[in-house]
Amino acid sequence: MVREYIYEIPKSDVLEHCRDILVKLDYEIDIYASETDILITKPIKIRRALRRYDYIVFVQISDRIEIYVAAERSIFKRGSESTVGGSGLIEKQSEDALPFSLQKKILIPIHKSMIKQKFHPRKTI
Repeated sequence: MVREYIYEIPKSDVLEHCRDILVKLDYEIDIYASETDILITKPIKIRRALRRYDYIVFVQISDRIEIYVAAERSIFKRGSESTVGGSGLIEKQSEDALPFSLQKKILIPIHKSMIKQKFHPRKTI
């Protein structure tokens, strides 16, 4: 899942503004690399019914702001008799697309904050 925004301020200030937005939304920053213009949050856990999702927000600044959400889903496998200790009961599977309700829960607050900072959504043709 990708969202793109256009900025009109100097490129050197954009990453700091994006960091401030994510911190205000209670994300913890894991990697802040101003020399490569990227920012990655620490994983966030979301429970939905019987499934658990872990996701990160990845921000990359180029001629536009690109915000990616990468997620993986935890799946409970049926245990075999050989895994008595339960060490192999959870399998992680990367997700290309989260359920729409979770996408909205993640992306709408980020989108609203980006608009407040005068970053404009990029129109796709």
